[in-house]
Amino acid sequence: MVKRNKNTESDSQNHNFNHGPGCLFVCATPIGNLDDCSFRLIKTLTDVDYIIAEDTRTIRKLLTRFKISKPAGRIISYQDYSSPSKVAFILEKLNQGENLALVSESGTPSIQDPGYKIVSASIGEGVPAAFIPGPNAALSALVLSGLPTDSFLFVGFLPKTEIKRKEKIEEVTYLPYTLIFYESPLRLEKLLGELLAVFSDRKACIAREITKLYEETIRGRLSEILAEVKSRKIKGEIVLVVEGYKKEMIKDYTENDIKKEFAKLISQNIPKKAALKIIISRYDIDRQTLYNISTKI
Repeated sequence: MVKRNKNTESDSQNHNFNHGPGCLFVCATPIGNLDDCSFRLIKTLTDVDYIIAEDTRTIRKLLTRFKISKPAGRIISYQDYSSPSKVAFILEKLNQGENLALVSESGTPSIQDPGYKIVSASIGEGVPAAFIPGPNAALSALVLSGLPTDSFLFVGFLPKTEIKRKEKIEEVTYLPYTLIFYESPLRLEKLLGELLAVFSDRKACIAREITKLYEETIRGRLSEILAEVKSRKIKGEIVLVVEGYKKEMIKDYTENDIKKEFAKLISQNIPKKAALKIIISRYDIDRQTLYNISTKI
């Protein structure tokens, strides 16, 4: 059954009342520059009964800047490790007719952010939800990169364990979409090296400290950006955007090359059928010839 929010005709002057009491307002907040706050965001944060914040210190700075008064008990802290009882408390307030605003530490809630659990739980309870649009680091970096925007994939932070990182990188290697990664400055050099080794030398872009005082965009090939990162200390919030896989048929190869490629894919726990498809997508070879070669391994 499809569930829809009940909504009356749009009224920009009284947008909170369109959804009635007991609404969850998912609010995108600035990723650096507080001047990026919209009038609607300020009004919403002023009007709601509670604010759910990943970092209460960050939201307090925003509230202070725009002279929004909220008692300490009306700002609820919520992180990925928060107990289920915290979600239950939030749902209780919504079901009692209170209006709540959900904010991330910065940017859009639910994007690489624990807020999606609250949104999901609220939808499950049939609670109305409204979105207050605003800044997002991933999309900002994508636009600044100059890379194709018609199809893209948000990868976010890669797993920290070596095996899972390798699996994730292999998973997105042959996707034809522009890829968007988040990474810590401390692990950026390692990530660039890993991607260069698997992706080859694709076009890429680092967008760091977007909207902040030291905002910077570094564009080039992965090898060029890696050299730049090695030459100096890169700080701040970082988004890495990488060109998607471009299908280039390899025509100059030997049977031994195909055997090695097939063996490599199988060693990565890729099923035989999937490995054959990958090779077909990369090499100018017919299926029967490839199948015959694979039986010799």
